[in-house]
Amino acid sequence: MKNSVVTVAILFNLTINACQPRQEATVPKVADTPAGLLINLTSDATVDPHSSLMGLHLGQNVLKNDLPVTIFLNVHGVKLMASEADTISFRDENLHTVLQSIMADGGQVIACPHCMEAHAIQEGDVLKGVTIARDTSMMTQIKRNPTVFTY
Repeated sequence: MKNSVVTVAILFNLTINACQPRQEATVPKVADTPAGLLINLTSDATVDPHSSLMGLHLGQNVLKNDLPVTIFLNVHGVKLMASEADTISFRDENLHTVLQSIMADGGQVIACPHCMEAHAIQEGDVLKGVTIARDTSMMTQIKRNPTVFTY
């Protein structure tokens, strides 16, 4: 009798499960091109070069892993473009040298023109290879749907 009850219970459970509508597994689509990383660098390297350098080092590591990286210098981050910024270092590592290395390895660096104006940074101060953001340069980055880190 006990075996009959267990058998009926198992058959009942199997019947109920078989009648449930099947849901297709949803697998997120992966883009053909990796979205990469957007580093939103807002920290003031003249006050805390360590914070800015951390963001730049993350960018270098991402490039070493064959993913695209864009560094967006905005708010106080544009101070890395100031005329005297070529001397900013942390633990004997010059931040301009790191930025130039990122660009040489294929990374993109974009500076906010409004933030540059707020800090009296002229276009002539900008490192060679840095793009000054225009209407489309950041929209292009956003449309890639990147992962964003802020330093």
